[in-house]
Amino acid sequence: MGTSNATPIREQRKSAWQDIADYFLCILGGVIYSIGINTLILPFGLYIGNMTGIAKIILELLQRVIPTLHDATGLVLLALNLPLMIIAFSSINRKFFWKTFVTIITVTAVMLFIPVRAVIPGLDDMLTLAIVGGIICGFGVGLSLRAGGSSGGVDILGVLITLKNPDFSVGRVSLFISLIVYVYALFTSPPVILIYSVIFTMIYSLVVDRVHYQNVKISVMVISKNKDILQYIIHETHRSATYWEGLGAYSQTEYLVINTVVSKYELLRLRRGIQEIDPQVFIIENNSVNVTGYFQSHFF
Repeated sequence: MGTSNATPIREQRKSAWQDIADYFLCILGGVIYSIGINTLILPFGLYIGNMTGIAKIILELLQRVIPTLHDATGLVLLALNLPLMIIAFSSINRKFFWKTFVTIITVTAVMLFIPVRAVIPGLDDMLTLAIVGGIICGFGVGLSLRAGGSSGGVDILGVLITLKNPDFSVGRVSLFISLIVYVYALFTSPPVILIYSVIFTMIYSLVVDRVHYQNVKISVMVISKNKDILQYIIHETHRSATYWEGLGAYSQTEYLVINTVVSKYELLRLRRGIQEIDPQVFIIENNSVNVTGYFQSHFF
């Protein structure tokens, strides 16, 4: 009895320490990202093709009305992210929500605390800044994502839009945001700023992918009596599935056991759609599975 009771306690402690480590990584990632933005990117007028870039644009427009408004990109970013977080609260996994919330608050606080100023003497070559800035900022965001959080912005907006309109994807939303930023930069800054901003964003995205393994694949097992779930998976997520007939050990009731693999961006829509078809459904999710064979990316 003592051993059986001790095992759940050890598992709970392990889970608690894992959560603490994840929150620490979210905070650390937010700090690294913010320092990179405020010391390597913003002082030299570079833009990043995400919500931080949109925040920089809004701040520049506000500064035309209020010239004394300085170093407030973090506050503008917070103002953009909070409504998205509130809207997404019911759709996003609770742990993901709170880790994202912690990351966003960290990014805002650090961007307000660290002045927008170049701090490395002699480092003024734009190509070097784009490369170094992309590596540092991408590593910071990748840490937060790997710990189960997010820096907010495009990720949340993309998920919300794809939940409403399956024809969109997170990648397309990200591309649209980038286009807004770059078109603004094209008409307001020298062409060289636009070129190095694109280089910075590309390196940033590459590093995020490497640190986070962005194309995370999730194995989903669905146990239900409703066969309509198969058609939902095929037509709404454009994935296939394997299914077989199962028998409940306690109830002796016949069920369909359905197995499919989706990306992390498709999981929320899949989970919500299945629960609407069958409120009594039983869903098992296995994160970060390896897939051998053809698995089409629906990121874009």
